[in-house]
Amino acid sequence: MATNLTLLDLAEAKAALPARKPALAVTKRTFSAAQQNRFTQDWATSILSRDQKLWQDLRKLRARSRELADNDPLAAKFLSLCVANISGPKGITMQSKVKALRGPALAAGLNEQIETEWRRWGHRGNCTVDGTMSFSDLERLFVRTVAMDGEFLCILKAADNPWGFSVQVIDVDQLDSTYNVPPAQGRNEIRMGVELDRMRRPVAYWLWTQHPNEWSASDRARVRVPAESVIHAFLPDSARQTRGVPWMTPAMYQMNMLKGYEEAAITAARVAACQSFAITTKDSGEDDAFEGDGENLDGTTSLELTPGGGIRLGPGEDIKSISPEHPTTNYGQFVKECKRNIATALSVSYTSLADDLEGVNFSSIRAGLLNERDMWRVRQKFAITQFHQRISRAWLAASVLSGRIDLSVRDEEEVLEQIRWHPHGWDWVDPKNDQNANVLAVENGFTTRTRILGERGYDLEDTLRELAEEEALIKSFGLTLGTDTKGEADTADDDQQSQGSADSGGAKDEAAKK
Repeated sequence: MATNLTLLDLAEAKAALPARKPALAVTKRTFSAAQQNRFTQDWATSILSRDQKLWQDLRKLRARSRELADNDPLAAKFLSLCVANISGPKGITMQSKVKALRGPALAAGLNEQIETEWRRWGHRGNCTVDGTMSFSDLERLFVRTVAMDGEFLCILKAADNPWGFSVQVIDVDQLDSTYNVPPAQGRNEIRMGVELDRMRRPVAYWLWTQHPNEWSASDRARVRVPAESVIHAFLPDSARQTRGVPWMTPAMYQMNMLKGYEEAAITAARVAACQSFAITTKDSGEDDAFEGDGENLDGTTSLELTPGGGIRLGPGEDIKSISPEHPTTNYGQFVKECKRNIATALSVSYTSLADDLEGVNFSSIRAGLLNERDMWRVRQKFAITQFHQRISRAWLAASVLSGRIDLSVRDEEEVLEQIRWHPHGWDWVDPKNDQNANVLAVENGFTTRTRILGERGYDLEDTLRELAEEEALIKSFGLTLGTDTKGEADTADDDQQSQGSADSGGAKDEAAKK
């Protein structure tokens, strides 16, 4: 007799079946990087916020970064590269491009006044509270500090100078990374010395009045400074980040290991260079065995090897030669590979960091410099937005109040929006071909003169003005440059032809003499 089964009966029958083991493909991890085995036991699996990591390690990172900056050649080179490429020999220059009240023309008088007053304020004795730095010095200090410490700190202060404004540089150690207060009703959170509102916007900084580790810091106190008076600049690399990380952090461990390896190799090479000899004597029956240069803490004696030196051994004593194996023939290649890894971690080219041009050609060095210069442009933009623009905003407001700059009916925000900053640019390895390429690009409308000059750190308006001044000066002396004595255009081809004619004429004279 047939039985009619309902859906409920089928479900109950299926539930009664023994459970099947899941297939291996289901239990296998999707990502190989998430595997947990004997090869990944030392690989981190816990997740910490950026601030949690910095709260634990910031002081150690900063201390070790400073030690490398003082004693490691690669760290010192990296910091000098930062200063040379971000700030440059002339610094990041200001240009005011304020338009006239009516029409597209520039307000030449106001622009000249702003640029002139900015340059004068930037002289040594004006821009910093202690009067020891010019603005160029301050800019270079900013770049070096933020690269070495990960952050830069200064206070914008009223000053007794014609502009009524100056900058006080503060050591970031005075921003106590151990000072933390949890948020509460009617009270902001203080995280590593930075007071934050509920939207995590900095509202104040709690600073020590003196450096916490100086011998004279016994009477120090912690004071609250409003955030609008403080520039706390760092390059963030994570969300909800309160403090900055030293730029050398990814490479610091290997830099320190390489420094120790090179020190050991140099010491071994120095020991190997001390070729010594020993003199033995017959047994005289006296206990006059050599006792060494000094007694160690463990009771053993030690001796010092000197170049060309020798020692006298007692009866029955012998000496074994010391044959250090370092530096080996692979020393140079090993060190080079380590420096390549360090350069990669620092986002710079190996040739720039190690000053090693062996085996480099035009194509390879150009490709490496392109990537590196893009990184420098990113950090130039960071310096402009977090340092130059904030200082110029405070300086302009103080200069207007002191009467050094007359904006008339203009708004300060409008003026600030029309201030341009020109960072350092670079020349290429093959300037002739690059300039020819630029000429073709401009003639065909692929780019503009403004962009090309901007990439090299120059401004089109300043360049045209200088050209006009040069032409007027040349004409005032009655000269026409770029021509020969007959007034005809003088080119490189003419010079080569003239040189060829001279060479052929000389050859003919030699033939006539023979």
